[in-house]
Amino acid sequence: MIAVKLDLAPFLERFVSFLARPKDIAFNFPEQTWAHLQELESLEITTPPLVAPLNESLKAFKKGGVLHLEALFALIQITRYFLYLKKQVSPKSPAFYAYLQNLNIPQELLQLEAQMQEEAGFKSGFYPELDAQQESLKRLKSAQQKIFSQILAQKSLEPYLVDRQVHLVQGVETLLLKPGFSSVFKGIVIARSHSGQFYIEPLEAKTLNHKIQETLTKIAHCLQQICAQWSVKLRPLFLFLRFFDRQFDYLDHLQGRINFAKSGGLNFVKPNTSGQFVLKDFAHPSLKEPKPLSVDFNHALLLVTGVNTGGKTMLLKSLLASVWLAKHFLPFKINPHHSKIPYIENIQAIISDPQNSQNDISTFAGRMLDFSHALKTPNLLLGVDEIELGTDAAEASCLYKALLEKLINQGAKVVVTTHHKHLALLLARNRAVQLLAANYDHQAQMPTYTFTPGLIGKSYAFETALRYGVPADLIAQAKELYGADQENLNALIERTSALEQELQQQQNQLKEAQEAQEKAYQEKLSQIQETQKAKEAQQSVLEQSYSKALKQMQEALREFNRTQNQSLAHQQIQAIQAGLKRPKEQTPPKENKTLEVGDFVGYGKLSGEIVAISAGLYSVALENGLKIKVKAESLKPKQKPQAPRAEVQIKHKPQAKGQMRLDLCGLDTQEALEQAQDFLANALLAGFEEVLIVHGKGKGILRNALREWLKIHPKVLEFGDAPYNLGGSGAQVVKI
Repeated sequence: MIAVKLDLAPFLERFVSFLARPKDIAFNFPEQTWAHLQELESLEITTPPLVAPLNESLKAFKKGGVLHLEALFALIQITRYFLYLKKQVSPKSPAFYAYLQNLNIPQELLQLEAQMQEEAGFKSGFYPELDAQQESLKRLKSAQQKIFSQILAQKSLEPYLVDRQVHLVQGVETLLLKPGFSSVFKGIVIARSHSGQFYIEPLEAKTLNHKIQETLTKIAHCLQQICAQWSVKLRPLFLFLRFFDRQFDYLDHLQGRINFAKSGGLNFVKPNTSGQFVLKDFAHPSLKEPKPLSVDFNHALLLVTGVNTGGKTMLLKSLLASVWLAKHFLPFKINPHHSKIPYIENIQAIISDPQNSQNDISTFAGRMLDFSHALKTPNLLLGVDEIELGTDAAEASCLYKALLEKLINQGAKVVVTTHHKHLALLLARNRAVQLLAANYDHQAQMPTYTFTPGLIGKSYAFETALRYGVPADLIAQAKELYGADQENLNALIERTSALEQELQQQQNQLKEAQEAQEKAYQEKLSQIQETQKAKEAQQSVLEQSYSKALKQMQEALREFNRTQNQSLAHQQIQAIQAGLKRPKEQTPPKENKTLEVGDFVGYGKLSGEIVAISAGLYSVALENGLKIKVKAESLKPKQKPQAPRAEVQIKHKPQAKGQMRLDLCGLDTQEALEQAQDFLANALLAGFEEVLIVHGKGKGILRNALREWLKIHPKVLEFGDAPYNLGGSGAQVVKI
């Protein structure tokens, strides 16, 4: 058994004592086992009761047999435990709660549970004949007890009494008497003790005892009939009963593991399917005061070399034991938060010497049989201790290299301990191989039971022999025979291994630096890209805003074309578009003296002739037939075209009817505002920049309404009371 090879037998014996009944450690655990284990560990649940095994009883029952009273009682114990769990576990433990809810107990078992006592027997009131026989037995035993009390009270018998107890011998109630009792007491000798006393059945109790035996026989017969009746009722439930029994074993496994873990401060580790294998502060269960082991087994093959008695074999057993224990959900000493143990289906240990004289098999032949089996085993974790045993070292190195690499290629995980420097060098070139060297303290002349990764270790055979009492002169002779050349070769091998490790570390550091630099570059590039995206997003918002404004203007243009002069509307729209595209250029003010009546000037995209100048305003007759008054800053001298103005086609365009003065006196507020709306629209179309609206003084109602309306008009730049000569507070001068 693999557990024996890994020194786990004492540990498992302690665990078995926490189970409600004997069973195999291995169990076909369901997928939800880990969730159930975690939830049960946090609950305060009563330990399952001690229950008799039902395997043999159920086998006989399957073949038509009858379930005896002990088997029926065991089923009721299981039923009562599940009923207890259903009451105790709440939805706060979702996985285990769902498991219990899906387990429905048949009505037949519930009926049997109601009839069963707290021990193996039936309650009174259900079976009249059984009740009568039990009542009869009770009376007979009471009479028997009375007879023995009377006999023990006789003073003539006191010198012969060894004790005042009633002894049950061969199913008969007896008294233990000294030799010579026959003169004062009549009875039948049932047996004789080792010290020469006699177990005597009193003649007075013989008849009564016979009746008691007859009653017990009748009770047994009644019980047999009742068990037969229940067996008939339960026979259709055979598959459920077998399943029910296994579910109790499953719960017993979980509760036993939890109680075992709490008793020894042990931890569980969930096996993973990713193949990660990291042990942190692991302690092998067979060691009393172990040194915590930490190892990262991240390659396919772990090759352990180094000092004798340095812990190589225990390291191998620890790695295999951790996988076996985790696979079976058994707790052990480990740091569960920093450890990762893979789930591996098959575990094989080649540890002991397989030599067997009875089977005519040598050490090497036994090793080959083991490897032959390993090569045929999928999903394998293989441990090989002292792989060099049994044959020539040079040949073995080449052979084992081929075997181990074959196993690696098949996906196996392998742990090997060896002193073969040649094998270590051959395997060290394989990237799937991980080196680990057992350390040695030169000052203390002792192994440290620690390990250094990446090195090929020295055996320290001579030092170990000296430490265990081998004479120094013999060790000196051995060293001389070993030779300086061989010692230098070993030192060279170890130094090469160390240099390879240093080179690997430097390569790892360089790789980390390159990765850090690449990461920084990618972060910087990401920042630039994010900035660019932000700019593009901002540009998109601006373009959307522009498109929205342009669409609004186009809609305004279509509306305006239906009611107003199309030519001037195009001029305003184009001016707005130019303002959206670029900042307005400040046209330098022109001297008034440069423009005179009769000069030909440009106004935006329109052209015309100055016909009058008054108060700094220039009256311009445009080519389209309109006349406007503007400031000099809005005009630009322009060469008068040769073609006659009559060629301009305007006959289909509406003519502006702009006025500079509007009189609202006598109108109501609504009518006055409507006329003011039309007045300002015509004034804008005519190009006026300032107009006069007369509203009169009166009570100020029309004046206030007009001023409030002018405040919100989108084309009004400013307004105020007119000069005294134009109406004063009874009129408003409006700039548009």
